[in-house]
Amino acid sequence: MDSRYSDLNTDGAFRFPVFHKNHPLLPSWIRLASIPDAGVIRDDSLGENVFFMAISLGTPAVLNLVTIDTGSSLSWVQCQHCDIRCHWQARKAGPIFNPFNSSTYRNVRCSTELCLDLHKRSGIPSGCVEEKDACLYRIRHALGEYSVGYLGKDKLTLPNNYTIDDFVFGCGADHTYNGFNAGIIGFRDTNYSFLNQVAQQTDCRAFSYCFLSNHQNEGFLSIGSYVLDDKLMLTGLISYGHLPFYAIQQIDMMVNGIRLEIHPHIYSTAMTIIDPGTTETFILSPVFHALDKAVTASMLAKGYARGSAKEKICFVTTGDSIDWNDLSTVEMKFFMSSLMLRKENLFYAN
Repeated sequence: MDSRYSDLNTDGAFRFPVFHKNHPLLPSWIRLASIPDAGVIRDDSLGENVFFMAISLGTPAVLNLVTIDTGSSLSWVQCQHCDIRCHWQARKAGPIFNPFNSSTYRNVRCSTELCLDLHKRSGIPSGCVEEKDACLYRIRHALGEYSVGYLGKDKLTLPNNYTIDDFVFGCGADHTYNGFNAGIIGFRDTNYSFLNQVAQQTDCRAFSYCFLSNHQNEGFLSIGSYVLDDKLMLTGLISYGHLPFYAIQQIDMMVNGIRLEIHPHIYSTAMTIIDPGTTETFILSPVFHALDKAVTASMLAKGYARGSAKEKICFVTTGDSIDWNDLSTVEMKFFMSSLMLRKENLFYAN
């Protein structure tokens, strides 16, 4: 298989390519991607505005597309013994995993430290099927979604046939889930997350990713050593205390190169949660009001009039066309990096 679509790179990290479903190379890449070698794909027909990773579980291996979730610890897939509440799984997300067809699958026992730790973290007072000596898991996601099932171990196959023989994951038997993919892959910093189980095969417990908005380019998701590339600007992710999130710290914001009229301390009152499944960016209310004031002053000076919509910040021009290059510029500064917003990220023509 072409090494461009796989493997443990020279930095000692697993690097998975990221393609949008409209990428011109995606059809040929899918033909090249055998079951043990797959990357990350965005496909809104399986779920809106989320990215998927292809994982291979079991013996023989079963390929499933699962959602990348930086806010989840435990990875889970829908299993054949789902007999309470199940979700419709699209054909292109792979077959529903059947643990009875895998010669390497086994349930995690109730008395194990892994089972007890999972229950403690998820707030389950007791979760066990005693006659099977099988540990149960229960996790909740946003918008009322949840998954309940058996905590299991099986072989996970990574690029270039690297394997994790005892990969820990949830075998879903009851869940409410809005996507049409197979399940969720967890990147939180816990021992049983996908991140840490794969990172044990490298020399660095870390991950980095670049999900591009340009559908013609290729991004990546890397587990292991940081990617060193002069073309990339890294922004450090921070564990958000006891909450199940990664975050970045905003430290400043400017309009046309001039800092907002706001006390710098305001930025430190909260951090910005990172969520690959959310398209909008939200900022603190005091920062937003200062941004509104600065952009409005800038646009009025350019000859625009403030629109009458009460719930929107809009501007009206007397001209026939909009000079996008003449609109206000906005820059956001974070710890380790800065982001100059593109005009289409800031304005849209109504």
